[in-house]
Amino acid sequence: MRNMKTVKDNLTVLRKDDGELTTADQETADLISAYFKEVCTVEDLENFAVVMGRDLNWKDTDLDFGVSVVMKKLQQLNSDKSPSPDAVYPLLLKECAAILAEPLSMIFQQSFEARTLPADWKTANIVAIFKKGDRTDRANYRPVSLTSVPCKIMESIIKESCQSF
Repeated sequence: MRNMKTVKDNLTVLRKDDGELTTADQETADLISAYFKEVCTVEDLENFAVVMGRDLNWKDTDLDFGVSVVMKKLQQLNSDKSPSPDAVYPLLLKECAAILAEPLSMIFQQSFEARTLPADWKTANIVAIFKKGDRTDRANYRPVSLTSVPCKIMESIIKESCQSF
């Protein structure tokens, strides 16, 4: 029965550094946010190829954001997933794949050429998921981010293009 319940327990109180419990939702959110920032990994992009132990001879021209590639990605979406922060449901993208493949293909290509992403694609909803142990200890939570579905599609096309080398 516990697995079937739709309402999940919310993160309501955390223990502060001084041992007291938080009293307001904003205080709890600030505390968990600060903790996630502490433990977040910052990638060293300057030495990325060295860290990966590979010579990256990948060229931008090898990347294909064609309509057929985007259509295939849209059709492979899991329609049961939650909407992204931009309120786009994967089900909508999957059902409208034939119509959306061409405009998304153009957006992907222009974004890649301009080396920038739409602002909505840069936002994410971060949710604290309880692991185990004391629920008031912020170290017992892990961050899970919900990002834009179209951005994830673009990322997967780029990733697959890079991995083909």
